[in-house]
Formats: sequence, C-alpha cells, structure tokens
Amino acid sequence: MSGNGRTAQEKAHHSAPTTPDTPGTQPQRTIRCFVGLPLPPQWQDRLAALRTDLHAACASPEGRDPALADLLRRLHWTPPGNWHLTLRFLGDVPTPRCDEVADALRTIRFAPVQLAVDKAGVFPAKGTPRVLWLGLARGAPECTALATAVNAALAPLGFAPEDRALAPHLTLARLREARREVRQRNGAAPGEEALLPSSRSAADARDALLAAIDAQINLAQINLTRTSRSASPWPGCIVREMVLWRSDLGGGRPVYTPLAVLPARE
Repeated sequence: MSGNGRTAQEKAHHSAPTTPDTPGTQPQRTIRCFVGLPLPPQWQDRLAALRTDLHAACASPEGRDPALADLLRRLHWTPPGNWHLTLRFLGDVPTPRCDEVADALRTIRFAPVQLAVDKAGVFPAKGTPRVLWLGLARGAPECTALATAVNAALAPLGFAPEDRALAPHLTLARLREARREVRQRNGAAPGEEALLPSSRSAADARDALLAAIDAQINLAQINLTRTSRSASPWPGCIVREMVLWRSDLGGGRPVYTPLAVLPARE
C-alpha cells in the first residue's frame, strides 16, 4: 500500500522457507517482516467504500469504457484491515533477530504523525502500471524522516539503507498482468491482438481511473464538510504508533501480525 516506489517493497508478504545458516548446521527459521504505520478503522472502511463506489461509477452508462473496464478487472485491491503505510520492508529476518530489530526500533523517538490523503497515482508513472496508490497531502515529510530514522537504527544490525528516500504512499491495489502482455508472450495471432486495447487507449484508461478515484475522494471530502454522518468520509487522522509486522500469506490474502508496537514519544 505503501514505500519508495519499488514494487519489491510492496509485494505480498509471506512466510519465508527455512534456509540453512552455514553448511552442516540446522536450517534457521526466518520471518517475513516490515515496519510501517497502521491506519485507523475509518480509513480501512473508506478503502472498501472507494472500491465499491469506483466500480459503480465506472459501470454507469457515461462511465463505460472497454479499456477502463479491463483495467478495473485487473485490480487486486488491498484487503480492508491490511491497509498500512510501509516505512521499511525488511524481508526474511532470522527468528532470533526479530527481538533485536524490535529493540532497535524502540530507540527511535518520534511524534504522532498527522496524515491526510492526496491524489491517486501509479507505479511506474509511465508504461504499464503495476501499483495503484494514494499520495499524502499531509504527513509525507514526517513519514520520510521516520523512515530515515528506521534505516539508521537498523543499519548496525546489517540492514543496509534503502538506495532511495521513501516516497510515502498508500497502496490501493496491484494490477494483474494485462491480457495483451500475456498473449504477446504466448504468441497470440495478430487478429487476437487487434481486439485488445491499444497502448493509447490503455494510457487513457489509466488517466480515467486516476481521475475517477480523485473524484470519489473529492466527493467524500465535500460530504464530510456537510455532515459528520457521511457514509464515506476521508477524515484526517493521527497515527500514534509504529509497528513491526510479521507477514504471512494465508488463503491468498496476506495476514499481518504485530511483533512489536512502538508508541510515539516526543
């Protein structure tokens, strides 16, 4: 949902297999881990509402577009309840070292972070999109600074800092591979390729999707100012803790289990 723009940091997390430490030793268990900020229930609910509202709006007569419909079908949404902002993906961490990681993170002092959503975007910005995300209108500098502090705290444990600074974002969905790409790789007949969206229409669909998401967010903001009983608000929020999560792939849906909850402190 969340990272420096590289899809590796946003891949579905899962339990890593056991790996041998050195020849002749017993395999050592590892745990797939990442550090991030949890998002409040209101935002988790809004993610589900956005998905429903978006599909309804694009299914209306004025919103029908074959290329956009194909793009919507390819969206694999972040499950509500799993939405978070990733600060650092750690990968496979040997089980005995997880406590060391948690202890290192406890040395970080940070203030509560105020967040507000901004416009939608995709990674990569050009070409075939792989990740659909929301930016932050508020809280991005604080998240970047906190990610820098996380990197510094974990460097002595052997976790090399990221090559690029964090670009804070919230992952809405991943995009499954387009049919065009699959058929091209499998040697589709020219006639079959002609039935698929052109690169131009694909770009138009991407822009239409981003515009539709932004429209839904703006509508929710308007509703929020009219009544506190809005069904789908995008309120700002204050995050008061950082979490070290374990990630397991269960039943096709990542399962995130907190290993350490680290409260903000000035």
